[in-house]
Amino acid sequence: MKPGRTLYDVLEVSHLASPIVVKAAYRSLVQSLHPDKNSGTESSGRRLAEINGAYSVISDPVTRLRYDRQLGLNAANPERRGIVPPYESGHPRFSTGNNVSRPFGFRPLN
Repeated sequence: MKPGRTLYDVLEVSHLASPIVVKAAYRSLVQSLHPDKNSGTESSGRRLAEINGAYSVISDPVTRLRYDRQLGLNAANPERRGIVPPYESGHPRFSTGNNVSRPFGFRPLN
């Protein structure tokens, strides 16, 4: 890995990316660099090993938190999806204070 690159750069994702996005990026990169598709290239093998190492750190929540702290990133960033469910975030659509009864949204069968 080059000195100025982070593991997020290796996986080509933002440090705010959710675990689902990280997994999708990892699978996409591994599929494009798989040895069966790139036979005979040494650089793709090295890049694949680099991607596997980055994913092993970023996919585990505990090691990702340690890595974020080491980089000086804000680990409690509210923009990272998947941490706070929408019904706990105070979103008006999911507020529990207004229980409004609504009619059925479909026409009954005759």
